[in-house]
Amino acid sequence: MKKVCFIANYFKTHVFIEVAKELKQYGIISYWIIPNRKQYLELKTKFSKDRLLYIGKKEVLSSSLQKHNFDLKINELVYGDRVLKEEPKSWSYDYLLKLQPLYYNFIKSNDISFVFGELTWAHELLAHRLTLASKELECQYLNPHTIRIPNGRFAFFTDEFQSKIKETLKRSNIKTQTIKIEKPSYLAINDKLILKKVTIKHNLLLIKNFILRTNQDINDPTLYTNPLTQLKIRVREVCNLFLFKNFVSETQLEELPKDKKIILFTLHKQPEASIDVIGRYYENQLNLVTNIWRILPEGYILLVKEHSNAIGDRTLKFYKTIKKLHNTYLIDNKEDSHKLLHKCETVFTVSGTIAYEAALMKKIAFTFAPTFFNKLKYCNEISWQDFRNHSLTNLMDNQAKGLNDETFSNWLIENSFEGIMSDSHGDPRCMENHNILKLSEAFLNVISE
Repeated sequence: MKKVCFIANYFKTHVFIEVAKELKQYGIISYWIIPNRKQYLELKTKFSKDRLLYIGKKEVLSSSLQKHNFDLKINELVYGDRVLKEEPKSWSYDYLLKLQPLYYNFIKSNDISFVFGELTWAHELLAHRLTLASKELECQYLNPHTIRIPNGRFAFFTDEFQSKIKETLKRSNIKTQTIKIEKPSYLAINDKLILKKVTIKHNLLLIKNFILRTNQDINDPTLYTNPLTQLKIRVREVCNLFLFKNFVSETQLEELPKDKKIILFTLHKQPEASIDVIGRYYENQLNLVTNIWRILPEGYILLVKEHSNAIGDRTLKFYKTIKKLHNTYLIDNKEDSHKLLHKCETVFTVSGTIAYEAALMKKIAFTFAPTFFNKLKYCNEISWQDFRNHSLTNLMDNQAKGLNDETFSNWLIENSFEGIMSDSHGDPRCMENHNILKLSEAFLNVISE
C-alpha cells in the first residue's frame, strides 16, 4: 500500500484535496504537512488527525527532537523566502533547524514514498532537500507544475529549479506532436487578476481585511508576524505604482532606432519563486541588466521589458538607472512579446517562458537559471563566466545546439500529462471534475511506477 504526502499551500490545497480523494479509491493513503491553522482545522475534518503534521511556528519551535546534521543551506533558504527574510532571526533559523527532525520522523515513521508540493516557501524547499540528503528515507519530492507550452499539460519536476522532469515509463496512449509556439493560457488569466488588483473595491477589501485581521495567522511561517510589515510592503507598492505611472516613460516599438540590432531582457516579478528560488544567485535583476549591457556591442540596443504584474515592485531609481545606460531602452510593458521576439536577435531571461518561445521561433535565447527547455536547440543556460570569457557575438555564434523541435517535443509530451495544474484562485478551471480526474490519473501513474 503506497503512502504519499501533500504539502498544503493556500489555494493549491483545494486541488490536492480532490486528487487525494481520487487516489484513495486506488488504496493510496494521503498524509499532509500544513503550515496554516485554518487549513489544518479544515483538513482534520477530511483526513485522520494522525496523518497530519501541523508546522505552526509555536509547534515547531517547542519541539525537543534531536537536530540532524544535514547541511541543507539554511542561510540560503531564509534569504530566498519572502517572509522569513523579513522576520526576526531569533526564531526563523531555529524554526527551520527544528523542522528537519520533525519532517524526518514524519516521513520515516509513516513510510511515505512521495511528497508532493510547491517549491516556493523555505519549509517546502527544506522538505525537498531532506529527501535528497536522506537516502534512507526512500522518499522522493515531486513538484507537479505546468510545462507552460503547450497549454493544458503538466509534469512532475524532481529538482528545485524546475529544470528536471521525472521521466515516466512508456505509455501506449500517448500521441506525440511537434510543439508550436503559443502564449501560455495563464497569462490571460493573470492579466484579469492585474486589472482586479488596481480596482477601488479590491483595495478597500484589503484595507478591511487588514483592520479586522481577517485570514491572519501569526503562527503561520508563510505570513508576517507583525501586521505592520505587510502594511509597509503594500504602501510601498502603491507608491511605486503611482511613481511608475506618472514618472516612468517607456519607449514604443516604432520609436526605436531602425539601424540597430535588438537584444531583449525581460524582468521577473519579484518576490517570486521564478527569480528568488529558481534564479537563485541571479536575483539582483539590476545587476543582470548592467552586466548584459556591459557586453553589448556597438550597433546593438538593449530592450528591457517590465513584467506587467510587477509594476509597483520596483523603485523609480531602478528604472532611472536602466535608462541611463547607453543604447538601453525601457520598452512599453504592454508591447506584444511575440512581436518583440520577431524583431530581436537574442533574448536573455533568468527562467522566463520568453526563452522557450524564442527557441521555438529559432531565435537564440539564454537563461541564467537551468530550465527544462534548455534541452531545446537555441536555448542555453549562461553564467557570469561566459560573460567574462566571450563577446556577445561569439556567444550567439556558438549556441545553435540542442534537440530539434521534433525530438524535444516527443520527449516532453511523453514525460508530461494532460491537465491544468494550477490553484482554485489562479485558474478555477483546475477544479472542474474532468480536470481533477486527469490530474489524479497522472499522480497515479508516477506513484505506481
